Amino acid sequence: MKSILVKSVLAVCITLFCLFYLDIMYEQKSSDPIAEVNKFNFVPDGIQVANMGSSHGEAAFNWDPLIHERNMKCFNFALTSQGYQYDYALLNMHKEDFAEGSVVFIPVSYFSFNTEAVTPEDIEAISVRYYRILSPQYNPDYSLYKDLVAIRFPILSAGDKIFDLFKPPITFPSLSENRQNIVYAAELGSEGISENNADSAPGTASGPPAAASPEEIYGAEKIQEFESKGLARYQRHFENKTNYFEEDKKQYLIDMIQLCKDNDITPVLITTPFTIYYNQYVSEQFLNDFYNTINEIAAAQGISYYNYSHDERFVTNLQYFGDADHLNPEGAVYFTNLIMEEIPELKDFLNK
Repeated sequence: MKSILVKSVLAVCITLFCLFYLDIMYEQKSSDPIAEVNKFNFVPDGIQVANMGSSHGEAAFNWDPLIHERNMKCFNFALTSQGYQYDYALLNMHKEDFAEGSVVFIPVSYFSFNTEAVTPEDIEAISVRYYRILSPQYNPDYSLYKDLVAIRFPILSAGDKIFDLFKPPITFPSLSENRQNIVYAAELGSEGISENNADSAPGTASGPPAAASPEEIYGAEKIQEFESKGLARYQRHFENKTNYFEEDKKQYLIDMIQLCKDNDITPVLITTPFTIYYNQYVSEQFLNDFYNTINEIAAAQGISYYNYSHDERFVTNLQYFGDADHLNPEGAVYFTNLIMEEIPELKDFLNK
């Protein structure tokens, strides 16, 4: 009996060792590393300025000047298709990492009060990534089975990808390179505005001359590209949805605002800039309901809301956009500089 027990324990140990080894080999060669969450390995202590949000927030805020020139602690918590449920979870988990009186921007996009991802594949991909960055007690979708199979030992759910074991290791992009890749995965094949195109545009940092049309500045081909992207983004955000303003999404936003207040963090609601080629498809009725919803929450909570969605400095100034509703790196720098001068909550904090 003792011999059988020893052999059983030995067999279990060997099995676990092999599983660990194969899993390490698989992760080194897998083509799906969820690299965008790597930044959460470097959340600083004493955060003074931060933002939450989906890809709109991820693309719009560049805190590098505050970090490098003023030695401040800042962080961009946004991820593609991140809803308020996960914004709240991340803020709750990291609330002790914020400095007293810090400022947090909470982006409000047209899809913020429903769900951007609608397909089962998208929803599952979004859910899985939070197992890498949220402790179980903060993960609203936590499942021990998913944690073990999809995260701890992804080789167990590899399926046909098991053959990746026979491929050479993959070299993943650095964090700085990955930061530039903020366009939703379905649109990664597009190139956006190149630096050469931006430099050749006859406008300045404040935008192109009023007398010049976008077609004259950027060319008909670029305008057609943005028209197509704008329609695609509108379809993703609006079609096949029956309720644009779900109560649970509103409540998560309210809970997040309250969490900020309870931890001496100043929450600021903001809608980031979009192009006319995205806005043109959005109905006046929706916009009225959208702004009424935000303003009611802001008024009830006693906080501010700032709307840059139709800002004339951006809507036709395509040199600042990677696609119809995401700022590119140049646009993020310009936008962040603007809000440092224009948003009283941030301006006052920076002038302390």
